[in-house]
Amino acid sequence: MNFYGLDFGTANTSLAVNQGDNIDVLRLFNQNTSIPSTYFFDFEDNSECIGELAFDKFYFGDRGRFLRSFKSALGTPTIDHEIQIKSNRFSVKHITQNFIGQIIGRAEELQGQRIESLVVGRPVQFVDDDKAADAKAQQQLLDIVSGLGVKYVEFQFEPIAAALNYGSTVEQEELVLVVDIGAGTSDFSVVKFLPSNRGAANAEVISNCGVHIGGNDFDKAIALNKAMPLFGYKQRFKRREQLELPHHYYMNAATWHKIDHLYDRKVINALKEIQPQITQPVLIQRFLDLITSRQLHKVLVGAESVKKALTNDCSANIDFDFLERGLLVNIQKNSFEDLVKPLCVSVVESAKKAIALAGLDEQSVDTVYVTGGSMGIQQLFDMVIDEFKEAKIVDGDRATSVAKGLALYSKQIFR
Repeated sequence: MNFYGLDFGTANTSLAVNQGDNIDVLRLFNQNTSIPSTYFFDFEDNSECIGELAFDKFYFGDRGRFLRSFKSALGTPTIDHEIQIKSNRFSVKHITQNFIGQIIGRAEELQGQRIESLVVGRPVQFVDDDKAADAKAQQQLLDIVSGLGVKYVEFQFEPIAAALNYGSTVEQEELVLVVDIGAGTSDFSVVKFLPSNRGAANAEVISNCGVHIGGNDFDKAIALNKAMPLFGYKQRFKRREQLELPHHYYMNAATWHKIDHLYDRKVINALKEIQPQITQPVLIQRFLDLITSRQLHKVLVGAESVKKALTNDCSANIDFDFLERGLLVNIQKNSFEDLVKPLCVSVVESAKKAIALAGLDEQSVDTVYVTGGSMGIQQLFDMVIDEFKEAKIVDGDRATSVAKGLALYSKQIFR
């Protein structure tokens, strides 16, 4: 019998299989073990695609609808938001199910068998400090996966799954802090491995916690504070200079799973009505051009590119040539670091909270196991390492460690 684990991530998704003594992360599309959590509906041929192909179609300007980071909508009203796709309207929940359905379908094709039982990863908190919304988010995800024909679905916290993956390599007693920084959330667990109970199955989970901060929030900070002023963010009214243009338009524009809220005739009409009242109406016109041409996603793509570039470079640009020749914003590395430092501090404080919840101090931690794609943000990585410099640092497989741990756990509970 094979045992499966699905890491449905905000930015990327992987599915692992535990067969015998081997755990493999399936190469779902184009031999990739991790694929972007993206969806594209092509207006030219009415086809749907996901992953790298969806991103490529968007990037190269194919006509259609592009969606990303829809996991972040779970537990929020956005999950029921309906998106206009030609003459039809589909909820974000429906699109999420289409995406996961293609993942599971491809896995079943590769394995030559139905997947009837599955462990799905989840963040420690889908929604910060709201137990009802958190429970609702898990139920929504359960409904989505069960609706695809999977008979038995269990959940495991993503940082615990990462810990289980690491535990299979432990050779002596270790107290491990798992730091899992994804695109949508940051999750932490304190786990004790005993030499007599070596491996994943008997790890003792002492504490876990999480915060709704991830790589997307770094993109949002760049887009909102560096790019959106070119489109009217924080513009004031001519006759009431103490008032700024409502921020929620720009907050939505800088949030992957809320961008589609702006592609609405009511929003466009409201902005047109406001435009003559603003000190620089030309900036609002730019914003309207961005909305009506359905190119808001390109702002966040540019912000994400800047975030990655500033790991090695001293400065980087977001280029808006696609909208207006010569329009760009330059971002210096020191300015970026100042901008996102509060986010980094919040992540580190949450990691420290996991240790405090375990009733321990930082000096008790033997190992810090770091994983998750957003640990590639150098400033964040450095701050985590500096905070726990007395511990051994293990840099895990940032793309697939959670999926492997989920497959390990799947064998434990379904065998």
